[in-house]
Amino acid sequence: MADPTSRPSLPAQCASNRCRRAARSGVLGRRPAEPDARLCGPCRRALAADLAALPALHRESEQHLVLPARQGGLARVTGHRPDPPPVSDAALEARHDAVVRLASWARLVLDETGAGKPPERTVPALAAFLGRHVGLLAAHPAAGPAADEIARVATALRCVVAPPRPELVPLGRCVEPGCEAEVTLPERGGDDLVLRGPMCGAGHVLTPRQWLLLNRRQSMSEAEETA
Repeated sequence: MADPTSRPSLPAQCASNRCRRAARSGVLGRRPAEPDARLCGPCRRALAADLAALPALHRESEQHLVLPARQGGLARVTGHRPDPPPVSDAALEARHDAVVRLASWARLVLDETGAGKPPERTVPALAAFLGRHVGLLAAHPAAGPAADEIARVATALRCVVAPPRPELVPLGRCVEPGCEAEVTLPERGGDDLVLRGPMCGAGHVLTPRQWLLLNRRQSMSEAEETA
């Protein structure tokens, strides 16, 4: 006869960082893992969705490997070979990391099953292979790290395909004759600053000389206000 005072053991909590972060932020409580798994239902479905999205994300990211050419660059001297277009380090790293990470988890699945031919070392083939074994991944002791790492791979590719727009810092009115549009600069530096530079709402990209003129004008305006 069962002890009426005994309580059934609670299921293990989800091993994914998605649930940990949500619990720490107070958005929702830490969810229990599904029976015979180490991930909760939503995190397992998120893992499957990330794997399903990776082939298209990787394909689209190829269009972002080459950075747009700078406006107003130096003219090419006749007889000289043109410089190669600038390449996005972020896109290269995200694409390479996707192959390396997925191949690592595919190797784990192959070691666990002990059978089957290794998938081709491409994102579509690796993602499809892991998608077919998502149940094994969700039940594996490394289910949490697998879900988190594959989520980071998908996030990195999404940022390449559709990068978040940087916050813009207003610098003052455009110095182009007849233009009164606001000049802005990305709040964060990096490629946004190097490639775009200060630009007004009408599309004028300021040269270094014009930028100095704008700074001088703004300094004079601030001095008049404090006088």
